[in-house]
Amino acid sequence: MTTPHNGDWDDDLADILQRLVTLGPTPEPAPASAPPVPPQPAVPPMPSAPPQAPPAAAGPEPVVAEWWRKDGPTPPPVHTPVPLGAAQGDQAGARPSFESAAQAFWAPVGRILADQVPHIASQVGQQVGQLLTETEAQRHAREQVQYEALIASQRAVRDAQFAAAGETPEQRDERHRVEDVLTPGHRRDDLVGMVDLLADRIGETPEERAARREAERELARQRARAEEDALRAAQGESPEQRTRRHRVQRLADQREARTRARRQRRHAARTKGDSSDRARRFRRWCVLTAISATSGYWTGLVSLAAPGGPFVGLLLAAGGWAVDLHTRDRGRLRVSEVRGPGPLLLLIALRVPVASGLAVALGLDHALAALPL
Repeated sequence: MTTPHNGDWDDDLADILQRLVTLGPTPEPAPASAPPVPPQPAVPPMPSAPPQAPPAAAGPEPVVAEWWRKDGPTPPPVHTPVPLGAAQGDQAGARPSFESAAQAFWAPVGRILADQVPHIASQVGQQVGQLLTETEAQRHAREQVQYEALIASQRAVRDAQFAAAGETPEQRDERHRVEDVLTPGHRRDDLVGMVDLLADRIGETPEERAARREAERELARQRARAEEDALRAAQGESPEQRTRRHRVQRLADQREARTRARRQRRHAARTKGDSSDRARRFRRWCVLTAISATSGYWTGLVSLAAPGGPFVGLLLAAGGWAVDLHTRDRGRLRVSEVRGPGPLLLLIALRVPVASGLAVALGLDHALAALPL
């Protein structure tokens, strides 16, 4: 329901609120000693768009990516690569081409090759010419002269140095003797030397090869002895001790020479035998092994190993075979090559474990039990 005063109600309500505010309690004045309260700063309104970078200012100050952070770290300057052979201020049109840069790079290599290739070619041509035109006698004579001249020059330099240090003539002669022993044989290390070495190796007989190896072995032994003498003399070895050591070494060399000669005789005897000789050696081996197996059964070794079966017999045979090989010079002396009653009895006694193990592994223990032993 609408009345004529409805339109003025809003104005009346506003007048009543204004009177209430005016009639309210008034605030007490602040004491004189209290500092005045500063007014709160005004809050700026939110911008309607993100900030934009200002135009570049004239001056040496660099422009960074974010203009409102000028106090922060300055980014490093950008390095512009410059082509090979061009200066910093050159323009793009003045830069050298790829062909000219490659030519400038390979120019020193070309100069080096131009200097070295003729020298290498001349050396190769000289060696090939010597190989084709020089005789064997001329080659040996020239090599001998060059080698002797080199050795003489080196020895003269050493003699002068030792003489300045106070070396006596007796000491010089002894040093020359040791140097002659320690100096290896002369041989060319080029193409001619390789061809000569191949010709010597292909044309030598087995006897020459054996003699050459023996000479090389003896020379190596002498060099080792000379080096050992020098080392022990530096450590304070007396002449009496050196003489005693040389005597022991000489006796050891004699024993080694006798052993080597005995092995060579055995090897020569084996190579001369034919099929009948091999059959005879096999029969002798069977007889000696049977005697050893019978001795093993008589001593009870076969009966002791029989319950274990073939595996125990093989283990027993392997252990006895290792001892037997060590006794017969690691197998170089064959069973059929043993001569004399004493060596035969010792061989039979040492081969008892081998024969007993073979008898157990092959199931011959029952056959041995049937024998009237």
